[in-house]
Amino acid sequence: MRRMHSMTSAATPAAKSGLRREQVALTERRVLEAATGLFIERGYVATSLLAVAEAAGVSPRTVYVRFHSKARLFERCLETSAVGGQPLVGPALEGLILDQRLDAIVEMGRSTMERSAALLGVAAQAAAVEPEIAAVERVAMQRALGDFRAFAERLESDGLLPRAVTAAAVTDILWVLAGPRAIVSLTTDRGWTPARFATWLDVTLRAFLRGR
Repeated sequence: MRRMHSMTSAATPAAKSGLRREQVALTERRVLEAATGLFIERGYVATSLLAVAEAAGVSPRTVYVRFHSKARLFERCLETSAVGGQPLVGPALEGLILDQRLDAIVEMGRSTMERSAALLGVAAQAAAVEPEIAAVERVAMQRALGDFRAFAERLESDGLLPRAVTAAAVTDILWVLAGPRAIVSLTTDRGWTPARFATWLDVTLRAFLRGR
């Protein structure tokens, strides 16, 4: 009995630690969701950390301790929303034929527009007056460009590109068609939906690759 009681007591701190981690993660999600909504609704400049704390139902100190600054909080919101924030994996790099790879990259573009276009638009507006957000926007652009380059170079190394098309050319066309600035322009200025964007990107990209 003593041994069983000892094992139970020994496990209790670990269980409590796990519960604390879950609570921290839940609080972080609440803050990120609240902040994302406010950034999109009010813009970056007009959103305060106090307003985020009130919307998330937490203390201002919790927000400060977890994220340290409004710029870092915005960056985390963008990272959380962006599909392109993770390296390309799966079908986008591993499809056996060109059609499978193109289907995957088009879906990635559609998902990015659906989940991140509004925040990318906020970043584009704030970057002109907020140096920290300009830096965040540059990181997002470099990440997207890196994803496009990895995709294109993998197509080339796997022998899936037409002879007249280089990986550099595919990288550039993806940047023009589906980069962060293109997504913001088509969404904000032209009112495109993710579905319309995906159809256009699919047709245009295939025409570029097969029309050469």
